[in-house]
Amino acid sequence: MLRWGLIGILVVVVALADWHAGGIVPRLFFGTATLNLTSAPDGARVFLDGEVVGETPLHAKRVLPGEMVLRMEHRFHDAVARRVQSSRGEVIDVHIEFPPSTGSLEIVTNPRGAEITVGGARIDAVTPVLLAPHPTGSFDVTTWIHGRERKTETVDVLPRQNTEVSFDLERVPLAEIYLTPTPRDAELEIGGEPYKPGMTLAVGTHDLRARREGYAPVDRTIDFTRGRNDHAISLVRQRGSLSLAVSPDHAKVRVSYPDADGWRPYEEDMVIPTGRVTVRATAAGYRAYERRLTIGLSTLKHAIRLEAYDVQPGRQFRDKLASGGTGPLLVVIGTGSFRMGSVDGSPDERPVRTVVVAKPFAIGVFETTREEYREYRAAKGWAEAVSEPLHPEDPPMSEALLRLPMSRLSWENGQDYVSWLSEETGYRYRLPTEAEWEYVARAGSTGDYYFGTDPAVFCAHGNVADRSYAIRFRKPETADCTDGGTRWVGVGSFPPNAFGVHDMLGNVEEWVADCWRDDYRNAPNDQRARSGHCQTHVLRGGAWDSSPHEATVSYRSFSNRGSGTRGVRVVRDL
Repeated sequence: MLRWGLIGILVVVVALADWHAGGIVPRLFFGTATLNLTSAPDGARVFLDGEVVGETPLHAKRVLPGEMVLRMEHRFHDAVARRVQSSRGEVIDVHIEFPPSTGSLEIVTNPRGAEITVGGARIDAVTPVLLAPHPTGSFDVTTWIHGRERKTETVDVLPRQNTEVSFDLERVPLAEIYLTPTPRDAELEIGGEPYKPGMTLAVGTHDLRARREGYAPVDRTIDFTRGRNDHAISLVRQRGSLSLAVSPDHAKVRVSYPDADGWRPYEEDMVIPTGRVTVRATAAGYRAYERRLTIGLSTLKHAIRLEAYDVQPGRQFRDKLASGGTGPLLVVIGTGSFRMGSVDGSPDERPVRTVVVAKPFAIGVFETTREEYREYRAAKGWAEAVSEPLHPEDPPMSEALLRLPMSRLSWENGQDYVSWLSEETGYRYRLPTEAEWEYVARAGSTGDYYFGTDPAVFCAHGNVADRSYAIRFRKPETADCTDGGTRWVGVGSFPPNAFGVHDMLGNVEEWVADCWRDDYRNAPNDQRARSGHCQTHVLRGGAWDSSPHEATVSYRSFSNRGSGTRGVRVVRDL
């Protein structure tokens, strides 16, 4: 009985001691409070009532219940303190965010003028430099001068303190670098810097980077020694293949890519360098197809289906103009082929060749009239530019005068006019190519004139230098007939040719798109123009002052300016 009484007394004593002492055996009896302490940044020293108890993060720290002073100190920040109230068995989480602090950082080098990075960030200044204010913390400071060693040191910037760091940058031996890349236009970098012939770098190992579209990249290191270093850098061409399914199967397919030096005929499963490739397919009676593709290392499969032209040769139409009214009267010209030039003509009409017109188009039924050109200038807000009257007694704006072909036009005037028509209609207007012009002028014929071979009947088909012209201007070799005019006549005054086009011979010479060349050597066998940078362009068809042999379907002339014998006829793409 006594023993059980002593045990009871002992329990009471332990409980009282636990209550007053803050937990002699906390797990068994009343317990203490628990603190979980964190900070940003970590690593702060933790003080409880002035006593160091650890560093953050500090978890499951048991403390006596009641009020205490918590203080955290971090070398890069001002100390933070707060009071914490706890109860027995309570778990308290405390997180301290240290406010930003600043100091200053002074960087000095010998010699002066070094470039700097601090914490990996480039400083827009050279040494010596004072960075103030500067965030506190630990930073890697790197300095360098070309031709001297690069040095890095870790420094601590403390609150409200100036930290100074100095570097002695010793000279280093330099390598002079010359690289010869293949291909020559490859982009080269050494040590992260663009390569320049003769550039110098510190002797040692540097990273080389070489790139060129369509080639396998090169990344390697090169050891450079003192003095001149010559290295050849070769990139390997990457190749893939192109497989085309073409409809119709008789279409002509060509490909072009940077290494091709022009257009090449397509071959089945053609091996092609990787990168950009342009594919073009054409067939008579179909719209041309052109697409830019990208070749990879594998086979690129691509389907081409040409769209047949839905045209009616001989159909006439006009396009509406955005500014009001309608454009020139046009007639649709179908596809076909013809022999261009003349074996009996002048040397510039040779060599004779077969030209294929695979793309239909529409052409002006008449030469551009003064009325049409007046409307163009009015829409532009320009002054009228109407040539002199046909007869002195004609009023300036007579109907007869407005039906005359517009003359005194340069090639550039013609280009401006067709550009305006394109803007007004939304369709592409242009000057005819020389091949298109002769194709229309011949209209299926094979002689010197679309109406036959006898110049004596010219006056029934066109306005050229005739008997009345010879009397007034005394020109030899005029037509032995009279066409009713000594200068211009109204468009459509003579019958059309088999394609429904008027005045292809005589009245005014017509500018075409082509640059002048004095023969047909190397001329295309299709309807494309021979263009380029040139001072003179081709004129076709002869004019009111031309002799019959100067107004054949194959006769060619050239100039670089307008005159009273020169006008235009427009073409519109379909």
